[in-house]
Amino acid sequence: MTDDLKLTFGKNMKKYRSLNNETSKELAEIIGVSQSTISDWENGKKMPRAGAIESLASHWRINKSQLLLSQEAQIEATFNKISNYNFFDAGLSAGVLNDVDPFTANEVETIGLSDVIMGKYAGDKDIFITYINGESMNRIIPDGSLIAIKKYSDFTELCDGDIVVFQEGAGMAVKRFYNDPRNKIVTFTPDSTSGEFRPINYLYDSMSDVRIIGKVVVYTVTV
Repeated sequence: MTDDLKLTFGKNMKKYRSLNNETSKELAEIIGVSQSTISDWENGKKMPRAGAIESLASHWRINKSQLLLSQEAQIEATFNKISNYNFFDAGLSAGVLNDVDPFTANEVETIGLSDVIMGKYAGDKDIFITYINGESMNRIIPDGSLIAIKKYSDFTELCDGDIVVFQEGAGMAVKRFYNDPRNKIVTFTPDSTSGEFRPINYLYDSMSDVRIIGKVVVYTVTV
């Protein structure tokens, strides 16, 4: 056991005890050890056994790595962590998703993206990645940007202004979503610098051929 590990653990332990406004006496009683043992751990004199580390992490609701790794190592580990997602390199071209469920298909290309880029959606199995084609959303998402699309099974789960991918027949588009339950109308609105794009309205009764594939939750923009 290296002294560096003991010191790192002690520093992290002291930090989390302070963040939780606990005295060493209170923590000792919770964990079931003596106050002097808490002091030895925090001062890097001794290293707790695996069971005690587990108890501390569980008590503070943190990962064990947050006790065992330095802050620099934790940041590096976060930036280096990659998750894989189904990936459609051709973008949202007409008909590309007609014969495949993009969220569950096993025989498609995958792409690895940093968990830092994906944020709270990192590792989400209900997400696939593709490119946006066209200028209908170019105020927000330029043509060719990489987008992450999260599955939504029903448009009632969406909020006004959400950016969604929807399909009617073989056609596919990315637009802002608006729901008018009073008049039973769903509107898909462009957000473009071009005046050639217009909102598309559907009555609830006429949406049998309309499929909302998902919501755009992450997108990349090159500046």
